[in-house]
Amino acid sequence: MQTKTYEDINERLSRGEAVVLTAMEFKDLARDLDPAELVREVDVVTTATFAPMCSSGVFLNFGHSDPPIRMEEISLNGVPAYEGLAAVDAYLGATAEGPGNTGYGGAHVIESLVRGEEVRLSARGKGTDCYPRTSLETSVSLDRINEAWFFNPRNGYQNYGAAANGSPRPLRTYMGILEPEYGSVSYSTSGELSPLLNDPECRTVGVGTPVFLCGARGRVVGPGTQYCDGREKGRSGLPLSGARTLALWADLKEAEEEFLAAARYDGYGISLFVGLGLPIPVLDEDLARRLSVRDGDIETDARDYSRPGRPVVGRYTYSELRSGSVEIEGRRAPTSSQSSLAKARRIADVLKERVLDGRFPLEAPREPLPEGRVQRPLSARSPGWTPGAAELRTARPGVGPAGYRRARCVDCGSCVAHCPAGALSIGAPDWTLRYEASLCDGCGACFSACPREALGGGRTKTVPIRRPAVFPDVVPDVLPAVEPAIESAIGSAAGRAGRPVRVRA
Repeated sequence: MQTKTYEDINERLSRGEAVVLTAMEFKDLARDLDPAELVREVDVVTTATFAPMCSSGVFLNFGHSDPPIRMEEISLNGVPAYEGLAAVDAYLGATAEGPGNTGYGGAHVIESLVRGEEVRLSARGKGTDCYPRTSLETSVSLDRINEAWFFNPRNGYQNYGAAANGSPRPLRTYMGILEPEYGSVSYSTSGELSPLLNDPECRTVGVGTPVFLCGARGRVVGPGTQYCDGREKGRSGLPLSGARTLALWADLKEAEEEFLAAARYDGYGISLFVGLGLPIPVLDEDLARRLSVRDGDIETDARDYSRPGRPVVGRYTYSELRSGSVEIEGRRAPTSSQSSLAKARRIADVLKERVLDGRFPLEAPREPLPEGRVQRPLSARSPGWTPGAAELRTARPGVGPAGYRRARCVDCGSCVAHCPAGALSIGAPDWTLRYEASLCDGCGACFSACPREALGGGRTKTVPIRRPAVFPDVVPDVLPAVEPAIESAIGSAAGRAGRPVRVRA
């Protein structure tokens, strides 16, 4: 059997001798050559898709303002971002929508950032001794944010079922508008160009695999959510519906606006068109055979979105879907694609150029993707009783006057410096917390110092908050007075590492 290694191919690339083809070019060549000849003739095949991928988003680090704020409510251009990460980190999901504005969402904000536009940042916090500021209204742009990373939990579906509607009214869905009484069939995969349909067993795709993500060189970080390698397969051995998926990472600062686009689906909401490309090395005859798959070989099931359980009402090849119409339930229905084949071809061409000029070296996966995964449904059922925080805290009173609960202690030592009686200690050789109940007078000084509520039996002793004189309560009505001083202290923009947030109108 004819075989090659990653090292062989990268060596040929470095010498300028490698042959790299797009998936379309390779499939045309496969009409005339057998798999062994294809392995000898071709080194790399570039695959791609450009489709709405709702499970996408970005992590952002804004940097610290002066005075600093712990951001507990965050919005960007009015779109809420998740704030429960730290003081100035956030995750902005592509499908997030601003209150009362279903036409604008996280995908639009991401698109604006990639275009280099200013984005309005609004933040609120309760104010603490270490983060005294309680509000912030400013603007940010991609070049002034410390870090901005794509982290997409589920991209690149390996096939995706088509959608139809047998009800008497139109349905507005993430698959577009589905006309009533099977008046249309919608699909959303680039077919024979799609990455995971060209390497269906993911032999060259795994943890660490480089990918083209919206113009940036990203990585596969693991299987995506709803990953399932056990779907029913069609006559070509490919899954008939959504199967494997990828979790992807890339630097948003390297993304290019040509390869992503915000989308709004009427009656559904916001999504993000993601450009995804994957170079597949032609290692052996099995991969060459897989890479030769055509739209006429790839089948997908069409499901009725109007009926419980979404039953299958048809099965079609991508050649049939791309023909413009299919037979469904005794009638001819027009088809519509939610993905862009033209954009996918463009990505495959660009990726081919980058592989050839050395900007996209091939790498073997660090780890394979898992096998035997199934997708579990969510059961709608009445939840059992779960004890609330108050019950959990008071379930066991603890040991000694301080009510020390060893089961909750993680041996961090936060409490030790606050015990005036010396009942708490930590140190060599094992660095575990020691509580001497005989020395404890139950004063409660340690209660609030413990972040795990392991002391006090769940009770806390409230310590009055005294803000430092240098940081009085910073609230919106005094911002005009302090902003000039803040701007003066910050000075010119800092370097990328540790860049602060600047207060802007």
